[in-house]
Amino acid sequence: MANTVYDNKIIEAKAQDLLTTSINTRNLMTVDNTLAETAGMTKTINVYTYTGTAEELANGEGNTTRGAISFKGTDYTVKRVQANFDYTDDDFMKDHTVVDNGVAGATAILKNKMNADFFAECAKASLSVPGALSYDTIVDAISELNVEDESKVFVVIPNDQKALLRKDPDYVAARMGDVVYTGQVGTVCGIPVIASKAADAPYVMTPDAVKLFLKKDIGVGQERDEDTTVNSVYIRAYYIAALTDATKICKIANA
Repeated sequence: MANTVYDNKIIEAKAQDLLTTSINTRNLMTVDNTLAETAGMTKTINVYTYTGTAEELANGEGNTTRGAISFKGTDYTVKRVQANFDYTDDDFMKDHTVVDNGVAGATAILKNKMNADFFAECAKASLSVPGALSYDTIVDAISELNVEDESKVFVVIPNDQKALLRKDPDYVAARMGDVVYTGQVGTVCGIPVIASKAADAPYVMTPDAVKLFLKKDIGVGQERDEDTTVNSVYIRAYYIAALTDATKICKIANA
């Protein structure tokens, strides 16, 4: 596809925002940089559960039951996700921003794919609470997680449901009217509420729910055809996004 460039001496460049969401979903996941597999290979992710009891024993007594480990394995295929663009030497001479804007656009498209994979894993959540998005359903979902330390809990809601939460009488009362003046989504029970255009439903979760296995960070590759002076740029990443702890995410099912 040929580039459309601006032929002028002085220009002000602004790349179009191609991100489906400005939220960096990598901050909502646990990141593991030890991925060793290559694209197309299968990585089995095991979730382990210990079953057993702690017994109070007298002198000389032993346990009456034996603990055991069980696991459930899920296979994931390592993805090589790549975006690219081409430009000629003439393109660059006419418009020096063509490379920067191309890199920005390709990177945004790649991030969109990673964000979509994150929410696809969220959609596998097995815990759920019924009802529309409200102060009450968020509180119920937090309770479903059954975590003692709520410092890592957060709520992700679709962007078009911010008004629904802001108008909820219990939410407004809990904020003592502050939401009326600031217009911020704010917090529920001290839990941050994040709005994203990429979210398909409200989720209450911690970063432990979804893990991002990265082979390395986003990389850039280049090649050049001297005959045609076509320069090709490739933006790529190798990764797996996987739901690894279903007890750390709860969906508000009927939002």
